[in-house]
Amino acid sequence: MMTGILMWYKIQNQQVILQILAKPNAKKTALLGISDEGLLISIHAKPDQGNANKELISYLSTLFRLPKSRIILQRGERSRHKQVVLPLTEVVQQLLDEPNLFKKCDKEKSAL
Repeated sequence: MMTGILMWYKIQNQQVILQILAKPNAKKTALLGISDEGLLISIHAKPDQGNANKELISYLSTLFRLPKSRIILQRGERSRHKQVVLPLTEVVQQLLDEPNLFKKCDKEKSAL
């Protein structure tokens, strides 16, 4: 089992378990930073009827270049602290190895 330098992700059985600290009802959906707590992500949607969770999955799908169906919200459906599971792909591994690439991917997403 491999573990990242920071404790915001864990690789297990060809899957990545991500820790996310979500900030719903924000001005825009964006990656704010990375800390030991996880990926800090602002979410434009309100935490009402699962809308913020849906937007989070959609955002992660774009960020990691994965279909939404491959991203599973494992814990934290009603919490700001969330745990998400996704497959370990080449793109995902590259982003985990070089977290500075997250900023580049986020800018590319906003340009779409």
